[in-house]
Amino acid sequence: MSKPSIADFEAGAPKQRKPPTMSRSRGQLAASYAPGAFFTFEGGLGSCIAQPDYDAAATAAKITNTVRNQIVMRLSDAVKSWFDAAYNCRHGNTGLPLVRARQCIDESLVNNSDNGVRPIDVSRYVFVSPDKMGYAPAPLTFVCNQCGRYRYFASVEDFGKRSAGALNVKCDEHAGSCHWRQLDVIFVHWSGRWEPVRPGRWNWDNNEKVVKEPFDRCPQCHQTDFRLETRHSQTAIGGWYFVCNHCGHPDTGGWKKNDPDTLEIVRDDFVKFPAVARMEAVSYRASAAYYPQSDQFIIFDDQQESLLSYLDPEQSTKLKSFLASHFGFGKSRPSMAEIEIILKQTPEGAESLKDWQGKQDMLPNVQKMPLLVEMLKKDIEKIERSWFEGPSPRVKEKNLLPVAIAAAVDARKVDYNARYDPFRLVVEHEALRRNHLDAPKAATGRSPFVPFDRLDRDLAPTDDVQQEQQQEETRLVLDRLGIHTMGLIRNFKLCRFTYGYTRVSPVPSTERHNTRMPVRLNLFPRVAMDQGAKCIPIYVITQENEAFYIRLNDGMVHAWLAQLGLADAFPWGSESGTPLGAKILEHARPMQRFLSNVQPEQPPLAYYYAYTLLHTYSHVMMRAIAELSGLDAGSLGEYVFPADLAFVIYRSGTTLDLGNLSSLWRNYNRHFLRHLTEPTSLRCNSGSLCAERGGACPDCILIPETSCIAQNQLLSRSVLCGGPRPREDVGRDRILGYLDVVNATVAS
Repeated sequence: MSKPSIADFEAGAPKQRKPPTMSRSRGQLAASYAPGAFFTFEGGLGSCIAQPDYDAAATAAKITNTVRNQIVMRLSDAVKSWFDAAYNCRHGNTGLPLVRARQCIDESLVNNSDNGVRPIDVSRYVFVSPDKMGYAPAPLTFVCNQCGRYRYFASVEDFGKRSAGALNVKCDEHAGSCHWRQLDVIFVHWSGRWEPVRPGRWNWDNNEKVVKEPFDRCPQCHQTDFRLETRHSQTAIGGWYFVCNHCGHPDTGGWKKNDPDTLEIVRDDFVKFPAVARMEAVSYRASAAYYPQSDQFIIFDDQQESLLSYLDPEQSTKLKSFLASHFGFGKSRPSMAEIEIILKQTPEGAESLKDWQGKQDMLPNVQKMPLLVEMLKKDIEKIERSWFEGPSPRVKEKNLLPVAIAAAVDARKVDYNARYDPFRLVVEHEALRRNHLDAPKAATGRSPFVPFDRLDRDLAPTDDVQQEQQQEETRLVLDRLGIHTMGLIRNFKLCRFTYGYTRVSPVPSTERHNTRMPVRLNLFPRVAMDQGAKCIPIYVITQENEAFYIRLNDGMVHAWLAQLGLADAFPWGSESGTPLGAKILEHARPMQRFLSNVQPEQPPLAYYYAYTLLHTYSHVMMRAIAELSGLDAGSLGEYVFPADLAFVIYRSGTTLDLGNLSSLWRNYNRHFLRHLTEPTSLRCNSGSLCAERGGACPDCILIPETSCIAQNQLLSRSVLCGGPRPREDVGRDRILGYLDVVNATVAS
């Protein structure tokens, strides 16, 4: 990408001229360079702001209707979760102004009554592959490095018209012309708005009831020539101020800027609570200047579209039937008396019941005729099957799903966010099983999933004896690690989409001026389509990269949970025929999108401990993979399936997959497993401080938040190697780690 010249933005170009575009990896364009992000070109010179590529129709994402439907479902859930958290961020404090819906989410997402979320209308969105992105120079504010003289341009067109004269001036302190630099400071607000540094500020006129534009003139002499005083500031950016070059008046109070969007929403409340509209001065390089908002999910093939229907909150009956079948709870039929009542409600049902009753009455009279008895019994069975089978059965069977799971399914629309919804994750794990874990071999003979204790030709040593020896050693080490299944998924299908951005904070609320402020979720600017309609872009990346699949041992997990002193401890045994995951699902706890509801519990709860175990094990595994594979931890991702006691670690890059994970196993299998069993893999280089506070810091198991599915929360080395209880559990005694329990069991 080359640095743009001023000629690229000069006036005189047609108004419909599109901004120049840049090329980066699709992952970068969908995050660091998504519309609204500030960035610099190579060398750090020339700040620009990313804009949509307005030729979106030519770069439409090639996705199936099933993937499109999955995106819409996840987007709906993300918007609703964001709105609920932002709208209720003040928890009903009466002394503060009410939060309005438009302060929480983009105006296009607000319903007509201005108090809730509008259903997602897919026709208003376009799904784009982030192959290129537009950009324009910003902010267009300049300061002389020597004398501090200030210049501001309202737009690229304004710069093209006035820059030659406005910037060609003599320096006040040194001989020659001013030496200009682009000012690297902007003002941002949690509404998502940004403003360049300028002498005036937006304000609310309480008499005229309108938002007044900035008055960029000296309040004393009304001249427009200023210098920005930065050299004598004791507090860096916060202490800067403007000085009039004509009369020398210092405007020391002019550094307080207001957000015009918030002024328009809160109006009269601004007079009593000016803090709600105050903007913050930050460098455009600071993370607070821009946070892209994205989500991800496992892709359902078109053959698994039936699974997608289970995720619809309005289809809870289907989900309950699936869970009952998935975990082996079975079904029961109503009594014959109940069946008769149901059938008599329709003429067809009553006729079928009459036919069934007639054949039943004939049976005692034909006992001496075996062939006729057999025929009547088959007819009776056929009639009974017709009552319960078919697209619209007359009588519905009752599944034997535990009451707690059935109640949680009914409440999932309110209590659970899609990212942590344990029922959704069960369905997604089933899609993973069908797509990969149990899928048949390809025509080339390569398996979609290869367990490390049952290798295929591609991953195994060439010598059969060596292969058998390696598999036996692997099984022994996996048992010591408490792992039931570990293997390579060759093409892990994942979709990541970026749908908007925020500023100041990546979560729905932020603490400012001793008050919780709602952070607004903004969608990207609209782009014109072929038919002239304008649509909101959603940047979609699909990938099929290698991944490691790890599933823990049910018996070991239950043995570990049993010694934690849980408030909701439960008996379980493999002889019961019910998977441990079903019991964990029965004790599932709500986890909202930003985990704000996961607070210290007394006494501890099983579901949070199970999730923390899987999540921590995933981070330890990611660290080990990064150490030996040549991949950075930030280039890996994770997916956790709590009810199936499993997690997936995948390469998250969108460039060509060079087989780093398969090469890792092929070349370093023994060393990799040995590393996981060594105590050093669970130590922290920061010493005792981390060890005494639950055991999670950047020196041990924390990873970049872009790679972590839970914002580096619900993590503690204690759940693996023993130590203080995690922060979600306020108990003060120490706990045994999962590996402690596993090693004791293996040793005995």
